[in-house]
Parts: sequence; C-alpha cells; structure tokens
Amino acid sequence: MSDTQPAHHTKHLPVLAYPFNNVAFHLVQRDDGISNGTALWLGAQVLSVYLSAEFKGKSKTIETGTNNNISVLYDTARPKAVELGSGIGLMALALASLGYDVLATDTMHVCASVLRSNINANAHLVPGRVHVRELDWGVNSTEWKWDDHVSITSPAPLPRRGDDGRDFLAPPFDLIVSSDTIYDTALVAPLFETIHALSALSSTTPISLPSSLSSIEASPAPPSKSSGTPTYKPPIIYLAVERRDPTFITATFRRAGEEWGLLFQRVPEKRLRRAGVGVGWDAGEWDGVEVWRGRWDGVTGAVK
Repeated sequence: MSDTQPAHHTKHLPVLAYPFNNVAFHLVQRDDGISNGTALWLGAQVLSVYLSAEFKGKSKTIETGTNNNISVLYDTARPKAVELGSGIGLMALALASLGYDVLATDTMHVCASVLRSNINANAHLVPGRVHVRELDWGVNSTEWKWDDHVSITSPAPLPRRGDDGRDFLAPPFDLIVSSDTIYDTALVAPLFETIHALSALSSTTPISLPSSLSSIEASPAPPSKSSGTPTYKPPIIYLAVERRDPTFITATFRRAGEEWGLLFQRVPEKRLRRAGVGVGWDAGEWDGVEVWRGRWDGVTGAVK
C-alpha cells in the first residue's frame, strides 16, 4: 500500500491512478452528494490488500461434479465471486486480477455513474471477467433475474442479450464480498438477507456447519461425490467495516448469526498487517477498519 493514499485523503480527486499487483487501475470517482458509493472508501482498500495476500498463488481448480460415482469431473475455469456495494470497482478489479470472475453489484445510480465505466476502462488489465449489474437489496430473492445484463432486481423490463445464459454470471458463487456497507441500521437486514439468499442459492443442498466459528477457517469443500446433483458448502464471505459505533457493529454481527445463520469471525489486526495493510501509511490512518470472515451455517433460514 506504500504507493497509495488512504481514501479519506483522495476523495477530492476525480480520477485515481491506483496501483495494484503490478498494474495501475484508473478509477473515476464522484462526490455528487447523491450516493456514498461513488467514491473510494477505506474498507475496500484494506480488504483488497488483505485478499490479495490471502489468495495469491492458490490453486483455482474447482471440482464440479461426478459421473456415476466413478470419475470426478474437474473444471479449471475461474471461480466466481459476487460483490455487494461495489462502488467505484476497486475490489471487483482486485479479485479479477487474482483470477476470479466477478459479479459487481450496486444501485442503478452507482452502476451508471462510475462502476460500469471503471470496469470497462480497466478490464484489459485483469485475467478475470467482471460483470456489472444492479442488485437492490430490498427485492426478495424469489424475484431476482439472472439472465438480464443490466439488473438482477429492477422491476422494469430491460433489453437482454439473448437466451444464452453463458453471457451471465449467476450462482453458485465461491466467494461473497462487501466493504463499507455496514453503517446504517436500516441497511442491516436487507444486506444480510441478500447475503443469506446468495449463500443459499450457491449451495445446491444446505450443509450444516458446526456452531464453532473455527470451521470457517477451512477452504470450501468440493462437491459431494454421491450420484445425482452435487452439493456444495456455502461460499466464504468477507466483510470490511469501519467501527465508528462499536456497539452497533458488535450487535450487527451477533444479529447476523442469530437471525440468518451467518457466522462471522474477525480477522486479527496482526494478520492484516502481515498481509501488507497499512504499509507506508501513518499510524492510525486505518484505525477502526476491520475485516470479518464468515459463512452461512447451511441451516438457518433454509427452505424446508
């Protein structure tokens, strides 16, 4: 991070030349007073650096199915991530640089004003694909549309590319990420309901996990080797938050587990520092920024 500045020092800049993993993303941002999502925030910076260190050099081979209990089929295609509240697109591009195909989502305003143009301008710099689509957290998952190239949740009919679903990123996802999205009590339930729905859609059959958060540290398991439809563990979830109100943040993560079965554990600060977070910054520049790692328990809120 030594070549970057903390986000709160750069919000006045209309374009950021942002170095990441030997490339430089050029990211437009806006201080338009309409949405917080049109500018860069600290959480996205911290999470992108941490995940870059966590995922760098790890195999991207995914086991995808079985053939009558005899031969296991392997798919060497890139794993898939979905981001909630992508903002100006730094996190989505960071994951794409690590080999993920990414579904970057936000409000229609953010998608149209900064996100889509930033992804298009930097797509040639990363090996993974990034698709941009609106995802309104207030729309029930039963109404989501995965074959629309503009919006997953818009109630208005939108033009489509065609009937070939290969043009679209859809569940199952291997990873769910979000940063700087836990700051308003009114957004907590919609956010976690969306994460829960994406987790369930990415798990062909719900799989129970131990109540202990230690199970979260394991890598996602491959599909079941039994015949028929393969089963998957729910995707890993990473959230980056700023602890402006400690009581609110603590209560929010407790509620995530109790109401939605989303079990989280905070990543220790020393682990973030080992990953390179804060290098080159003055002490205190990212105080209060936390990364939480979690997974749906596979049971709470599952359709019976």
